[in-house]
Amino acid sequence: MKVSLVVAAAVAALVAAAAALAAKPPIFAQARALGTIRTPMTLPVKPGAMVLDTITIQPGGDFGWHTHGSPVAVIITSGTLTVFDPSVGNCAPFKVSKGQSFIEPANHVHLARNDTQKVVTLYAMYLGIPKGALPNKPGTQPSGCSA
Repeated sequence: MKVSLVVAAAVAALVAAAAALAAKPPIFAQARALGTIRTPMTLPVKPGAMVLDTITIQPGGDFGWHTHGSPVAVIITSGTLTVFDPSVGNCAPFKVSKGQSFIEPANHVHLARNDTQKVVTLYAMYLGIPKGALPNKPGTQPSGCSA
């Protein structure tokens, strides 16, 4: 994934250079956010809708326990988000800050919240929401998780 981000940045730079030389470039790309993923994951992505959301979480705000109908790639663009995931460190909270990324698998319960006094902004890319599936669905707090 890290290599893909580097390649994407190089392509974006080439497109920008081409734009400076040509009156009307056929393609223009502008990176909206860049983040690094700590742990590579293999995710099955099914055919479906791809959606990119910009999300703002006020201080003290949280998403509640929930799941997604597809994998979701998240890039934090400002602030620090606290995430609780029963499959990571026995649900110990982990922090994700500006410039960092993570992936939420489909149909996997988790909680994310803003424990800081600053606004958190992020991009969430839903990777193939199957027809009829909800992008976000309320979930139940797993046993052993105290958020």
